[in-house]
Amino acid sequence: MDSLGGHGSPGQLKEPGSGIATYSCALSCSLRPQGRVRDELQLEKRSTDGHGLGLVKLDGVVEYKSLPSGLHNCDEDLVYFVHEQYAGISAFANRPADESERNAHFAAVGVLVKPSGRLGRSWLHAQRLRHLVDNIVDDTNNTDLLQEYWEQNRIAVEDEQDVGDGEPSTDHHPSNQRKQRALSDAAGLHSRNPTLSHHHPAMSLAQHLDTFGPLIFPLQRAALLKKRILVVSPAPVHTACNLVYNLSVLSNIPPSVADTLQDRGALYPLRPLFNIGIHDIDYLSQLASDAKPQNSWIACTTDDILETKSKLYDVLVELPSRDAVVTGVKQWPHIRTSTGEDIKATQRDLRRYYALKRELNRVQHARRALQNEREDEEAIEDDDTENENAPLVPSRPDQRSDQDQYVQLEGEAKLAEPSSWASIAYTSFLWWASAGEKDALLDDEACQDARLLDDLPLPAPSRQSLRSGRKRSFGQEDSDGDDERLQSVAVTLVAYAHRLTTLVISTLADIVQVAEAERRDGDESTITIHSEDLRRMGLDEWSQSDGEFVKAMAALYFGRDGVETVGRTIDLCGLKIC
Repeated sequence: MDSLGGHGSPGQLKEPGSGIATYSCALSCSLRPQGRVRDELQLEKRSTDGHGLGLVKLDGVVEYKSLPSGLHNCDEDLVYFVHEQYAGISAFANRPADESERNAHFAAVGVLVKPSGRLGRSWLHAQRLRHLVDNIVDDTNNTDLLQEYWEQNRIAVEDEQDVGDGEPSTDHHPSNQRKQRALSDAAGLHSRNPTLSHHHPAMSLAQHLDTFGPLIFPLQRAALLKKRILVVSPAPVHTACNLVYNLSVLSNIPPSVADTLQDRGALYPLRPLFNIGIHDIDYLSQLASDAKPQNSWIACTTDDILETKSKLYDVLVELPSRDAVVTGVKQWPHIRTSTGEDIKATQRDLRRYYALKRELNRVQHARRALQNEREDEEAIEDDDTENENAPLVPSRPDQRSDQDQYVQLEGEAKLAEPSSWASIAYTSFLWWASAGEKDALLDDEACQDARLLDDLPLPAPSRQSLRSGRKRSFGQEDSDGDDERLQSVAVTLVAYAHRLTTLVISTLADIVQVAEAERRDGDESTITIHSEDLRRMGLDEWSQSDGEFVKAMAALYFGRDGVETVGRTIDLCGLKIC
């Protein structure tokens, strides 16, 4: 893929709708299947001026990153990737053609932008890139629109000093700016009035919550531990790329607890590589040879062969294929370690997931109620002006909220760890001794979940915003309403995840501080974490995996090894029974 308007040195491209400028080049390619229609595609590179982007190697690199395996089976896709110090986005289109052209035309158009944050806000180009690829897919010789887009958005190279340097996302020795960016991103979506574009990756967080269910919590914990996470997904990869972005955001350390960490190196964010393939194996091997927190990453791929390279990753996430969905049966992702051990949600994760979904459903019900109220007002106005036969009391389907109904997830047994014998014995003993005490434990847990959800930015639309929809077309109104809902859920889930992180780190910081004080007094400095501490962290006191998670967190963020966890015990007549 050659650049448009390169002239031997990098030009710059403005982000649509923003005052931020980034280095960029525009890319285009056409692909036509040769012989049997499989993954064997011949690449034809086109350019308006034939000049390359002098400082950036494109040939034999960018096309593989922006065109993952299996993409020819899709009608369209949006692919994020990283190339050298640039973030990239590519729009792909597949259209039917004559038999003489093997029945298909493929095309991809993309840009490279100098990153600010994780993606250089490249998603702001998404809508326009999709329009461009739709216009050239059947005639890739027509590059006038590409040249026009380049000229409209690029900034002269001589203006580079006004732009400021952004930090390369693939730098092996990140500066303090990268850590500060991680802290900024941790709080960046907490605004009371956030503004996210339609194509912002965070807008898919609601979809990820439904896709993973309670598995989203152990996945976030793996990201907090700076694990190398590989997401294997069938094409198209847009959803998987969004997942990469969102998990990297959910793994950030909130600024409120960052100063309590004793190992500042752990503040380096989980590096999102987005779409990768077999051509990235050497690079991943280099990262694996230096196991530092700043070399941790998360990426997605359609190349199954990477699954076999277990030394390159720590956690493997297999997303279900769309074709594998059985009617009436939910297909869940499969998460496992590089050694083949399944990663499941804890029983605490399961209860927390239900509480979170109930709250989201409650807000959605309030949103529907306001929408129905607006429709009633419009019906009354129409009745006054046009329809004299309308009923005095508008009929409406039952509006009862299902927020308090318990609906068990399909395949729940496969998602969560089974209740341990110790947990069953302990709760059974409490029921026998005092049923009220058992309820008190669950009540404490419910109160903790309620505090996590307290004061989160989950506003239902106001009457004024709903009424303003009358001035718009029906489709525009629905689109704006969906974007408002998805944005609200995104802000809520990011804030919720960071509050969970704050619970763990702040509790650990208190425990470490006490241990340090005891060591100064000459006492034993071994850190012991009790079941009550695990509950304060919002973790499952009966889960071995949560116990191991706390030990790993203490080692990574506080430099404390040899942490011990002690669970609940029951003594009966001087004998320990569990």
